[in-house]
Amino acid sequence: MQLLYKLKNKILLTFLVIALSSCSVISEELSCKFSEINCYRFDYSSIDNFKDSVDNYSQQWSLSDPASALTKITPKEGLSINSSVEAENLILESPESIYALGIYIKNNQKPREWLFIAEQAYLRSWNTLGR
Repeated sequence: MQLLYKLKNKILLTFLVIALSSCSVISEELSCKFSEINCYRFDYSSIDNFKDSVDNYSQQWSLSDPASALTKITPKEGLSINSSVEAENLILESPESIYALGIYIKNNQKPREWLFIAEQAYLRSWNTLGR
């Protein structure tokens, strides 16, 4: 009886270890290394491709129509961003700068996570559905 109890506990412990090791552990730092975070949802290869990718994303996730926000997108130059907080604040103050920020982050090899955070602020700037 005791042998069966020990075997049962070992099996339970083994399943628990397997379950925990299969989970993605995300620290307080956002990371594009995990599949749960789509850091490449928008296409920054051109303004038109960016607009199309935002429109497709909004349809895929049943967000508000981004048409009016997309007409305001500007190819701004002269950005200087040194943190994810600065990137997010730029978009909170000037959502139309999201494309320029994407180009800046790509060209200056800044962390893609900064862009993900700014994209979240951009989505909130025009999506009124509260998702």
